[in-house]
Amino acid sequence: MKQIHTILIIVFSVLALTSCHDDFDIKTVKAEPRLILYCLPTAGDTTAIQLMRSLPVNQKGRVVPIDGARISYTVNGQPATVIAEGNGHYKAVARQAVGDRISIEAEADGLPAVSAQTTILEPVPVSDVVTKEVTVYSDYWEESDNYLQLTASFTDPADTKDYYAVQVKSLLFWRNDDSYGDMPDPDEVIVDTTAAVCTVYTESDPVLKKLNSIDYDFGYDNNAYENFYVFTDDDFNGKTYTLHLNLDRNMARVGLHYVSPYYYVELYHITPEFYHFVSTIGSIENSDLAKAGLSNITPNVGNVRNGIGMAAGFALAKSKTVQHVYYE
Repeated sequence: MKQIHTILIIVFSVLALTSCHDDFDIKTVKAEPRLILYCLPTAGDTTAIQLMRSLPVNQKGRVVPIDGARISYTVNGQPATVIAEGNGHYKAVARQAVGDRISIEAEADGLPAVSAQTTILEPVPVSDVVTKEVTVYSDYWEESDNYLQLTASFTDPADTKDYYAVQVKSLLFWRNDDSYGDMPDPDEVIVDTTAAVCTVYTESDPVLKKLNSIDYDFGYDNNAYENFYVFTDDDFNGKTYTLHLNLDRNMARVGLHYVSPYYYVELYHITPEFYHFVSTIGSIENSDLAKAGLSNITPNVGNVRNGIGMAAGFALAKSKTVQHVYYE
């Protein structure tokens, strides 16, 4: 689970590099550098933390990692051990479970102290994936195209408003010569397996598809930041919902068959602060007007008091891997 923490921290550190040059509340980042804090707790015993120094918008340069910070990390008020790992990276070691309340405070010389709170969420199980070949019209391209569609279902808790994100990943198989591919060869030695994040085309899913042809004409786009697709349960609260996730048709001949790579779906149950942070950054990235300063989209510096970034809980559920056979 620590690897998941680290990957997400890296993704949202990139967000920080971008965000510090956008026009959020200009008073927050204009004159003085602030601490940038990223921490994404989930159930387990180790949580990654990253600290950086922001760059005021009137200066040139890069944000820099902060070592030697003083960090307090508590689980339901009980302090955890925080270990410095260098280059702005730290880890908190404490057992934490669903429902636990996490508080984090950090300070470094010359910068205002920051703090944030979040909650450990419960995972929402996702079903096995079903695959089929589809032809779908794209409002963006204004033409039909062929896709491999993955469908996966989950049941939303009825008594709460819930926030989610979904990613599709394909397996990569590493050979003993340090090369890799998405199809294992029975004649080769596979020494490791990793995953690559896939681009999802959202035309077939009413929850993920937020735009139409008119929106595209006005300079908006529907790409998710880092292919991390966030959504809420507004349209299916308390019900079972099926995601329809269209992918490019990638195939290779294996024996007598043409087959896809091995895919699986990751469903993130995320806190409101996680959702709002990602969706705001995504809105800016997808709007030509916002990039030009002509839109009323307001960037969000997150839930870190006196600083920038976010401390946001999440829980992850994964489907089983699936491979599609195109034809024999």
